[in-house]
Amino acid sequence: MLIQNPPVAILENFWMLGTNEYPLFLAKDGPEAALFEGGVGAVGKLLEQQLADLGVANEAVKQVVVTHAHPDHVMAIPRFRAMFPGVCVAASSVAAQTLATEKAIAAFCDIDQALTGFLLQAGSIHEEHRPEPLEEKKIAVDRVLKEGDAVTVGSLSFQVLETPGHSDCSLSFHEPSLGVLIVSDATGFYMPGDHSWWPCYFGDYGKYLGSIRRLAELGAEVLCLSHNAVIRGRDAVAAYFRDCLAATAAYHQQICERVRAGAAVRQLAEELGNEIHAKAPILPPVFFQKNCGLLVKHSLRHENIVVDK
Repeated sequence: MLIQNPPVAILENFWMLGTNEYPLFLAKDGPEAALFEGGVGAVGKLLEQQLADLGVANEAVKQVVVTHAHPDHVMAIPRFRAMFPGVCVAASSVAAQTLATEKAIAAFCDIDQALTGFLLQAGSIHEEHRPEPLEEKKIAVDRVLKEGDAVTVGSLSFQVLETPGHSDCSLSFHEPSLGVLIVSDATGFYMPGDHSWWPCYFGDYGKYLGSIRRLAELGAEVLCLSHNAVIRGRDAVAAYFRDCLAATAAYHQQICERVRAGAAVRQLAEELGNEIHAKAPILPPVFFQKNCGLLVKHSLRHENIVVDK
């Protein structure tokens, strides 16, 4: 089953909040709650409204958990610090280093501004949700997470899994008693309208596949993606992973075959970027072209294909 259109309860005391494009996940047990994902800046004010509607006090949110340090997953954190008294922000060590870098956060601010414009145009947010400029170009992390750690929320225990491939700082979270698996972008950018993926192995193709296979073996009942959907039901989740792996392998094979046939690397990256931009015009085409350049690079490296620059 596909779950969309937050705010929506996925399980008792587990919600999908934020927007379809940039969901957040709230787990609550007794008086304590934790928020997974740091979102885009605009979901900060939106989340405050959603929590009030649910009757969840800001004081209940004790933790904000960062899945990885990309701009669409961290820019609401400064707002969350103001909303949630004494909140603990948790992330991987690599993510913490990125978030402490002024140059990186300055670039993130530019992207966040563009994403705010997209969400306004799409009607997902309103002008009142526009984020305020950051006073400091750093985002502090209070707790460093690593493989084998746990994020506890009352009696719930979300096991921390290092799932590289999309990025070196990517973490996923598994709560066995609920059957919940939060994977962020570890499986790429899923577009449920036509059941297709933009594979996002921006870090390493082999590690990306390994992470997806590892996550698939967990047998989750609820799969929380960081864009566009939640998948519920063991069979539906298994099918998602199966089809995701197939789509990723086909994308990789297409890249390698086209380069072997003589396609210029830069032109191929531009074509692939334009294709995804046509389906998801979230940011300008050049954003997708540059990222598809990474995909081409990692696919060729994985197959030891050397081309003239």
